[in-house]
Amino acid sequence: MLRKRDLLWLLAYPLYQIIGTIRHEASHALTAWLEGAAIQQFVFLPGFHDNGYFYWGYVSWQGETTWLTTAAPYLCDLLTCGLAFAILMWWITPHRWLWLNAMVIGMASPLFNSLYNYAGGFFRSGSDAAKLLRDLPDSAVHVYFVFTLAGYFVGIWAALRFSRMARR
Repeated sequence: MLRKRDLLWLLAYPLYQIIGTIRHEASHALTAWLEGAAIQQFVFLPGFHDNGYFYWGYVSWQGETTWLTTAAPYLCDLLTCGLAFAILMWWITPHRWLWLNAMVIGMASPLFNSLYNYAGGFFRSGSDAAKLLRDLPDSAVHVYFVFTLAGYFVGIWAALRFSRMARR
């Protein structure tokens, strides 16, 4: 279903990244707030910490939170991807670019966010996945990420292959 000219949308990657970062950090912030924490900073543009480490964005809060605040972006990824899949399987639009952008934001972005952060659990001690591996049973964290990542790949493949737009 992908055509060569569809690859031009890769030039929009910075916009996709910012939208994904807002979704990720807003999930942390909303859950922290719901758990009673006060949000102090919400940063969704990439930059460098004072120690030189790169970040895509971050949120900081004051107050105690549970592992749910750490896991919130990955639960949001699952919800976003599932909802996008349901919509994209049935949605027909005369503008192919609109459907493709919805696919990238709704399905590919959650996949890449979860994959990047899960891999970070093995290499960056301060990453969300590393924190989840410290706070929860390792098997639960690995099973969640492995199954959701596989589901994202299958969902993207199915939408590109079997959706109403793919059959046009």
